[in-house]
Amino acid sequence: MNMKTTLAILSSVTLIAPVVTAQMGTDFFYSTSGTEQSASGSGGTVLKNIRRNEIIGLKQLPCPIVVEKWAPRSAFHTMAGDANADDSYWAPWMFNQIDALLVTTVPGVGAPNARSIYFSPSQPLATAVSGAPGLRPGDVGRIVRMGGMDGQVEYFIRAETIQTALGLPVSPIVVDIDAIAWGPNNGLFFSLDQDVPNCMLCGVPTTVYDGDVIGISPADYTMIGGSIAGAAFGMAMVVYSEGMMNAFVLNAQVADRFGGCVNLAADIESLEIDVTDPMTTGMISCSGGTLGVPRLLFTAETLTGGAVLSTSMGGRIHTAGCGPLGTSCLAGPTTGAQIGLQPPLGAGVASYVDALAGNTTVFQFALEAANAKLPAGTPTRIDFVAPPVGLVWLFASFAPAGPGAVAPSVSLAPVGFPDYYPMGAVPPYFMAAIPPVGGGGVSYGSYPMAGLPVPADLVFQAFTISGGALAASTPTMVEWF
Repeated sequence: MNMKTTLAILSSVTLIAPVVTAQMGTDFFYSTSGTEQSASGSGGTVLKNIRRNEIIGLKQLPCPIVVEKWAPRSAFHTMAGDANADDSYWAPWMFNQIDALLVTTVPGVGAPNARSIYFSPSQPLATAVSGAPGLRPGDVGRIVRMGGMDGQVEYFIRAETIQTALGLPVSPIVVDIDAIAWGPNNGLFFSLDQDVPNCMLCGVPTTVYDGDVIGISPADYTMIGGSIAGAAFGMAMVVYSEGMMNAFVLNAQVADRFGGCVNLAADIESLEIDVTDPMTTGMISCSGGTLGVPRLLFTAETLTGGAVLSTSMGGRIHTAGCGPLGTSCLAGPTTGAQIGLQPPLGAGVASYVDALAGNTTVFQFALEAANAKLPAGTPTRIDFVAPPVGLVWLFASFAPAGPGAVAPSVSLAPVGFPDYYPMGAVPPYFMAAIPPVGGGGVSYGSYPMAGLPVPADLVFQAFTISGGALAASTPTMVEWF
């Protein structure tokens, strides 16, 4: 059976079944500041290993919390291609870490996917495929197919626009986005990774500190096609100062990974609008637009164990569907189990939440190779996490080789990943129909892959039927050298 025949069968099932459209929910995406493991064990698959340049999906229900890898690093390698032109897709430290996440979807448009979520890296994406300027630490963007070309960068906001809003020259780039939140009726909120002097906020010379939260009113930026294309010079405002953020942490009375009371935020690491408390704390303005200050969810580098706090009520531990996302001071450590991570004995996880995007819906279907780069002839294993389904169909095809190569895709628009990758020069290969094993609202499966006898790159993608609709996994690659 070839890929075209199987896709036709899957599509026919979709046509006679109701199409499921995910609605806006209260799930979260996040990244960790270090390497951790999922508390679920992810069915013993490689997906249990969580790294700081990957995105995790946290569903509010069912309880207890179960998290799984949502966008593995190998998905980003496949999407970006050989960005540094070293004749290898495998780039285990691409982005170094994901510093900020942003979901801009609205009710009725479906769950976000790895093409639609925006993020900011701590290390620039090389530009051999995308072209300059690429995706830099001061940008918030995503990797897309644009103009028929894969591996391109689409921006929500560029570093130059951030610097304009801060009253800085557009060059050289000095900003590094560490946290971001946005709402169409709320405005833009962000925090920087390092202190930036010589800003001009509302006409006043200002140093912006890494613990400040900065806001821009919707009246002071221009949106084109869902992205912020420009901003008024110097119209950004300090929404919450570093001192205020420290006070929120102190008032929240949250424990760190060892059970100690956390008394200050230091560097703000992530932001999201707290929709559980929609009241604004006040209105601030420059000579331009007026900005209503919402309650914000936030994390900080001091919040080891993975606690998530809110500015609501003067500072509190945020409560999600299964309970507080942190442990109260003097009640023991914040372990990481509250956000689905496996804690070590006697303490919590070493990580803090490094990026956070909420007020969304998580659809889980990720694919990852146990070993993504290995000598010719060496076998590997393709693992996946999927919705609870009966069968998962796995496909593969050869990817282009050479410096600066990128695997081509075409639009498929199913639930999950929106593009179809296995479309090499030869017909795609149907690998297997795999019955996954369920657990915790998801299912897991594996396919043992024999090693190719010669150097080659294979791109893999899986498909299933979920809720009566065709669903596609994130892509992954294996490189035999």
